[in-house]
Amino acid sequence: MATLTKQRDAVTPNRIDAARAAAVVALGNAYLPHEVEQPGGAPPLLLCWAGRIARAYDKLATAREDARRRGSKDDPAVKAIEAAIRKLEASYTAAASAAEDAASTWAALATAAGQSIDPASIYPPACTCDGCKTAALWHDHNEARGKYSDALYALLAPNPTDRPPLFTLLEDFNKTEKDRERFWAAMKTIYDSAKGYDAACKAAGVQANWRMAMAPWVE
Repeated sequence: MATLTKQRDAVTPNRIDAARAAAVVALGNAYLPHEVEQPGGAPPLLLCWAGRIARAYDKLATAREDARRRGSKDDPAVKAIEAAIRKLEASYTAAASAAEDAASTWAALATAAGQSIDPASIYPPACTCDGCKTAALWHDHNEARGKYSDALYALLAPNPTDRPPLFTLLEDFNKTEKDRERFWAAMKTIYDSAKGYDAACKAAGVQANWRMAMAPWVE
């Protein structure tokens, strides 16, 4: 009991406050936007580490597509972006690790002093920098394409061995009203998912690739 009391006494309110302040700064460095210098004298952008990485992957996709069209292998531009991404990811990992360590230190000190805390209270809100917004749009776009693809495969080829449900729906179409309703329900599922994919592509500013949605390995 004496040892525990001594440990609690060593954890002063000032020490806890300092640890909390250090954690808030470290978390901000890891997860909040900061100025990123742009080439050619363009104004700096406010981007968090994750946003910078998302933008870099966007540039990498464009560079790879350009290299593919030119028939260029081991393209220097692609390699340069890949190297830049590795550096960004390493910096992000280091910043996030330092931030989580600082947050853990504050939480441990506060708990040792008998304080009741909310660990999430020191974390910044979700980032809304341009990079994160773009990443969110791409995530929504990919999710919507996946839903459309799933709807198509559920009707045409749910697995390699079972007879496609489309056969049964068409064969039974004229039997009863319920059979016709099942057919139109399947069509509506595909239509709704297709509308969702189309809208997500427009929001992300990309051209819908309907063929790739049916067969992701086909360009």
